[in-house]
Formats: sequence, structure tokens, C-alpha cells
Amino acid sequence: LCALGNIASAEMCRALAREVERMMQSTNPYIRKKAALCASRIVRKVEEIEDKFNGRVGSLLEDRNHGVLISGCCLLTTLLEINPDYVRDFRRHIPTLARALRNVGTPGYANASEYNIAGITDPFLQAKILRLLRILGTGSVDASDEMNDILAQVATNTEGAKNTGNAILYECVLTIMSIEAESGLRALGVNILGRFLLSRDNNIRYVALATLQRVVGIDSKAVQRHRPTIIECLKDSDISIRRRSLEVAFALIND
Repeated sequence: LCALGNIASAEMCRALAREVERMMQSTNPYIRKKAALCASRIVRKVEEIEDKFNGRVGSLLEDRNHGVLISGCCLLTTLLEINPDYVRDFRRHIPTLARALRNVGTPGYANASEYNIAGITDPFLQAKILRLLRILGTGSVDASDEMNDILAQVATNTEGAKNTGNAILYECVLTIMSIEAESGLRALGVNILGRFLLSRDNNIRYVALATLQRVVGIDSKAVQRHRPTIIECLKDSDISIRRRSLEVAFALIND
């Protein structure tokens, strides 16, 4: 499976795609994981056979194994990037993804100690699910409604003292701003970026300013509340931060 995913030609991928699909049902979770990862590579190489794996995605997303779930998210993300027409079909899996994200945040999560990084449980899985929800929720009010609660939960409960937590919060904000979120949730997202602006870490402040620039067009009122902090960034010693804050300040100018 590793060799097929990495070095196989398009002809080999076509010939063995059915075999890879069969291995996604293996009793061994490690094989299921590798089969899903191999499938996402095959789909990138041979676009016309991407629908061969569509029927298996649901079982991967409901798998209790961390590795299988994260590789299932990778496969679905790849499918949706290659063919956005599938988004409507796969929106039915939003409750499954929301449940998986909610489980990660519960104290009794099975892999809590094994995948804990700087006090955040399974951050790589959380980031993958948040990116996938972003694709599924874009342009649909109903789909966005289904994920509003879990996004609010992640945004409220994630500790932002370390970079690991900030990475999750950043992904969460991008998702909130990309979907048809409620105004209260959008304000919560902008407030998180406002907290980033108060950080001493230049990278975090730069990311916050770059994201605020994208958000201004979506919710200008919420960004206006952080204007004093943005103006303060114009005095920063770092030229890249000064340039970014100038662009955001310019975008905020109204009558």
C-alpha cells in the first residue's frame, strides 16, 4: 500500500484500485489506515476513478481508531478538493464529524494521553476535522447550522496559552469565517483574533492581522471593535507587522 501510494503509475492505480477499496474493510485498523491514505494518493494521480472510494468514506469517518479516522478525513478532503460537486452528497456526514470533534474534547477520550500535545488532545485530528467542516459548510446555511454548536464549543474551550491551542483556534476561526455562521459565532471568531493581536509572539500577531484582513469584508463591525489594537500594531518594530496592520487599518476606513 505504501509503495502503491508513492510510486505507482496511473495504470497500476487503475488496476489495483478495487484491491485498495477492499483493504479499507480489513479487520486490522493499521491496514485500513494505510488503504485510506493510499486511496487519497491514487485519487490525485487518476482523477477519473475518484468515485470508486466514495462508498467507503462513511465507515472510515465512523471508525473509533484515531489513525483510520484521520486518514478518512484526508481522503474525503482530497475527494472534495478534486471534485467540489461531491460536497452536497457528503454533507450527510457533518453530524459524524461533529461528534468525533466533540469526543476529542471529552475527559474520557480513549486516546487522550497518547495524542496529547502541550495539553491539547489530538490537535492534528482536530485541525483535519475543522478543515473538512470548512469545505462542507461553505455556501450552505443548513450545513452551517449543523456545525455552529461544535465550533462554538471548540472556540470557547480550547486553551490558547500554547501554540498547539492557537493552531486549533486559528483553524476554528477560518472555518467560522468560511461558512454561513451566525453573527454571534462570527463575533466570537473575531474576538479570538483580537486576543492573538495582544500576543507577544510576532508570528501569532502576523497571522491574526492577515486573517482580519480577510474577515473585514465579511463582518466589518466586529473588526472595528479591535481598531485601537490594530492601530497600536502600526508602532511595532517589525516591518511585516506594520505593513499588515496598515492594510487592515486601510480596509477599516469608512465614511
